[in-house]
Amino acid sequence: MKTIHFALAAGLLVAGGAQAQLLDGAAAPKDLSATPAPSTPFAKIQPVPRTYMGNAAETDGLRYQDKSAFGVYVSDPKLFGGVNLAPNFAIETGYANLYTRGFHFADYARPDEVNGALGTKGVNSYLAARLNVPVNDQFSAYGKLGVAVSERVAHDKTYRNTVADTDVGPYVGMGARYRLNEKATVSAGYEQYGNSAKKWGSQTNNSGLQAKFRMGF
Repeated sequence: MKTIHFALAAGLLVAGGAQAQLLDGAAAPKDLSATPAPSTPFAKIQPVPRTYMGNAAETDGLRYQDKSAFGVYVSDPKLFGGVNLAPNFAIETGYANLYTRGFHFADYARPDEVNGALGTKGVNSYLAARLNVPVNDQFSAYGKLGVAVSERVAHDKTYRNTVADTDVGPYVGMGARYRLNEKATVSAGYEQYGNSAKKWGSQTNNSGLQAKFRMGF
């Protein structure tokens, strides 16, 4: 409704200006290209990319490959994606293996590792609201709060059956990123996926504090 009001007001101003020119025949025509655009109440609001996604375990292509090894080097995926509702506020979801080893060697004798099978032993997932806090060009922080859903899949070789256990609880995430220079950054973060760490112990390692140093060339 406000947009219509602004459009009508602008139209009236243009019409009024044209009528004034007709009444004053001696007035020289104005160069509209040199006239500054009128300010609006929303001039300082900049559009933001609505969606984003990525892999927090990505190694930026800097992967060591040994051609003589019977296997390959891979990264356990830690996927995330979100929708920006405002410049510093988003709704985000994420997915990670219940137990991740990051960048590691996968033996060809383990097809589930080589193929990057998701959720072989279980998964951590979450849906949360994310608030970004850009302090300056070098330092930024963020906080996330939502709900976590985790599943553990256990294979009992004795009874030859599969048992699935699920945990639902609060998800908390927070962290900071510091840019040392144009090519190097240091980041640290903390995540808590419900009560999965207490229930399953060493079978999950996504809850807790993690730090990362990244350098580009």
